[in-house]
Amino acid sequence: MSIEAIMSKKVVVTSVDASLASLRAVFSDAHYQHVPVVDSMQRVVGIVSVKDFYKAISPVADSASAQTAQLFESGRKVRSIMTSPVVCVGPQTTIIAAATLLIERNISCLLVTNAQQKLLGIVSWKDIMRLIVQRQNLKRRQQEEEE
Repeated sequence: MSIEAIMSKKVVVTSVDASLASLRAVFSDAHYQHVPVVDSMQRVVGIVSVKDFYKAISPVADSASAQTAQLFESGRKVRSIMTSPVVCVGPQTTIIAAATLLIERNISCLLVTNAQQKLLGIVSWKDIMRLIVQRQNLKRRQQEEEE
């Protein structure tokens, strides 16, 4: 089975010039853990995790006033905290190959792109774990029916 079958195709993205304030809204409203960064042609250029975001704002979050923190977030751009290059895979990558990459690279998601590096979707370790649990539950139910 390929990751195309389990990847999330509805992905919220951001640009390198977006402010951290706009990123806060994405993380809070949608509860995403990762936001791909794309250029004007929708090609992947980076990724920002919720951990990256909170690490970037932590120096001002505790000690500054709400207004100062808001100014800091409005003035800083995504390019300053994104990870680049990003580990990307094609849609036909197997689940095992994807899981292996996540473990080897110590990362929690993979961006799925086409040959032109345009974003097709995202797959996280949770997506893979969900598939494993579903398959195990199905196998268990089949065994119970046979008994």
